[in-house]
Amino acid sequence: MKERGPYLAGSVWTYGDAIGVFFSGLVGSIIALSVLISTTAGQTPSDVSQLVVSSIGQAAATLAVLAYLSRRRGTASWDLDFGLRFRGSDAWGLLYGVALQYGVVLLVLLPLSFVLGLEQPPQQSVAEVASEAVSPGARVMVVLVLVVVAPILEEILFRGVLLSRLRRSMSASSAILISAAVFAAIHLIDPNAAFVVPGLFVIGIVLGYQALRTGRIGLCIATHAGVNLIAAIGLLFGFGI
Repeated sequence: MKERGPYLAGSVWTYGDAIGVFFSGLVGSIIALSVLISTTAGQTPSDVSQLVVSSIGQAAATLAVLAYLSRRRGTASWDLDFGLRFRGSDAWGLLYGVALQYGVVLLVLLPLSFVLGLEQPPQQSVAEVASEAVSPGARVMVVLVLVVVAPILEEILFRGVLLSRLRRSMSASSAILISAAVFAAIHLIDPNAAFVVPGLFVIGIVLGYQALRTGRIGLCIATHAGVNLIAAIGLLFGFGI
């Protein structure tokens, strides 16, 4: 593949940095969720509330660690350090993501469900959250988490930090494949996501290719948002794709 120069040539990130960023988000999510539960007077918060609050905690902790790394060991520019730069043409990524999601479902997941003899593949935990989101406000919050927060955080981590580290020590194709495999495997935090891991791997390959081809992650974020948008609509309104 043709790359736009060395990918994030000035980055200094290590595998430890990638692990640290991931676990900081996980810890932030747990702390935020614990605070929510402790302030609800013994009542169990709704699934939507838990999703939103844990996502806020994850985002706050992740962005704080990224900012610290960028200032202390990077250039203090999120463009140079993580490739976080957008162009107007990146808006097309939403359509790319929609097409990618349909392609993965039709060419990967449907054949896989047929081979495995699954009439109803396992539903990820987020499906339960979506089923509870019946008010317009709750649905907007679910969409914001899935279509805005998740793509930004995941692309900075997997394409901005991990992929740049992998690319410094191996070929473009190997770096893309390994980062895609890690991206897909991380979703196994939810055991019910096992069925979609092959599809996530394919999506990760496409996103990795976009990152190396453009030299930044703006298009990746938009594409990832398009993928998640279709999934969110399907979960909220019961459309199977």
